[in-house]
Amino acid sequence: MGNLKCLRTLSFFIVGQDAGEQIKELGCLNQLSGELDIGNLENVRDQEEARSAKLAIRAKINGLGFHWSDRSDSEVNHHNEEEVLEGLQPHENLKSLKIEGFSGKKFPSWMSSHFDNLIQINLNWCKKCEQVPTLGHLPCLKSLEINAMGDVTCIGVEFYGMRSNVLFPALRTLTFSRMKKLVEWKDALEVTSARVVFPCLEESTIYNCEQLKGAPCHFPFLQKLNIDGVNNTALESISSNLTTLKSAYISRVSGHTFAPGQLFCTSIQSLRISDCGELSYIWDTSQPLISLEELKIDNCPKLRCFPRIHGLRCLHIYECGFEVLTQLQLCTSLSELSISGCHDLKSLPDLQEFHSLAQLAIYGCHNLKSIPDLGELCFLTRLAIQNCSNITRLPEGSLKCLKRLEIGGYCGELDVFPSLNNFIQHSHMTLQYLRLRGWAKLNYLPGEIQQFTALETLHIEDFEGIETLPEWLGNLSSLKKLKIWRCSNLMYLPTTTTRLIKLEELIIRHCFKLQERCVEGSGAEWLKIAHIPKIDMLR
Repeated sequence: MGNLKCLRTLSFFIVGQDAGEQIKELGCLNQLSGELDIGNLENVRDQEEARSAKLAIRAKINGLGFHWSDRSDSEVNHHNEEEVLEGLQPHENLKSLKIEGFSGKKFPSWMSSHFDNLIQINLNWCKKCEQVPTLGHLPCLKSLEINAMGDVTCIGVEFYGMRSNVLFPALRTLTFSRMKKLVEWKDALEVTSARVVFPCLEESTIYNCEQLKGAPCHFPFLQKLNIDGVNNTALESISSNLTTLKSAYISRVSGHTFAPGQLFCTSIQSLRISDCGELSYIWDTSQPLISLEELKIDNCPKLRCFPRIHGLRCLHIYECGFEVLTQLQLCTSLSELSISGCHDLKSLPDLQEFHSLAQLAIYGCHNLKSIPDLGELCFLTRLAIQNCSNITRLPEGSLKCLKRLEIGGYCGELDVFPSLNNFIQHSHMTLQYLRLRGWAKLNYLPGEIQQFTALETLHIEDFEGIETLPEWLGNLSSLKKLKIWRCSNLMYLPTTTTRLIKLEELIIRHCFKLQERCVEGSGAEWLKIAHIPKIDMLR
């Protein structure tokens, strides 16, 4: 490699121990520029050999990645790796730095130098390091990610440094993840003489830091916050003084019985709360929220209510403990409402005043016995009511713009599918997608389907009693895609399938009898589908 004197670009160099593979080969490549990743650094013997790469004089290399491969602790010489990384000191023009798999206990002294052009730092799986490096003085650093530094227990003054009145002056994104022993992240304004910290920080992510209890509260420009797997006290501290937050994702927060009210600052537009098993209520602010447009709540089984939100546009609720949704009455600006897996939900409020509603989806709410009639929801384009085992009838309404309908999976005692006449009356010329889910007792498809003259996609699933599809299927002249799933007794397709000249795709899943009869060239049903360009059958 060292003989390639004119080489300008080398994206990755794997260090070996044989002649021609050693790191000193890089020292001969005087024209190298751009980004370079160096792998298998465990094959570098010592600091002197590391210096033979001459990275300190490579002014044209603006991005460096230092990688050690994954090894057992018995194979690691911690002191040697510290010496090697010390010898890999780069030129001060460096713009991005990545260190991965480093097993030393401390970072090299050069990381505290004046890398005034450094924009991005990624420190991954440096699992034996006991302290994070000093980085607060770097004037151009915009992105910092520290991942799986498992022996760090505290982030304190050593992280910020003592050189400046403004710490992390340009930082835009900050991530701490998989720091299993981290207990405290100290506030710079309390442990240093700095007057300003994180003045430009827009996004912060803290992931899988389960022991973290103490955290800073000064984030004057933070707009996006992602918290996943921390203690509730850390969340309360971080969110205690937020005034510019626009988006927040909160997940797996221990000791989290309610969402801190500070999350609902006047600027927040999007909030997702997920997997908070102890969460029983979301802070109900004294004033109705008017900025929040999107709220998603997933897998919070003890949650019973949410705050007053007048301007909400999108609401998703999944596997929560709601029995009634009283506050939903205030959300008349909704354009998208999705409720799924809420097994305790017994009723829905009247939705006829939700004139902006474009999508309504109800899935897997087994205590729900009925859906209120929808009136004239003139913007509703998608309606899904599926797998609600106590439903016996479909809601009525003048849905003149409906394009997508997903229904079925209702009360298993029903011998007939609920009437589709209301949808035919108002949507027979607009409906393009229909998904029907059956149950064990049904042995036919509802004949009303053929009156949806604009239908382009038909999805049939769980009609276990059907042996043959009806001949009228050939009347769906606009059909482009046909999906048949889990119809275990289905054996026969209609002869009229050949009339579906626009049909481009047939997908059959877990219909074993039918799939055997549709084998290309030899199956009894093959000639009925041979004209379809794309046929996909998965057992």
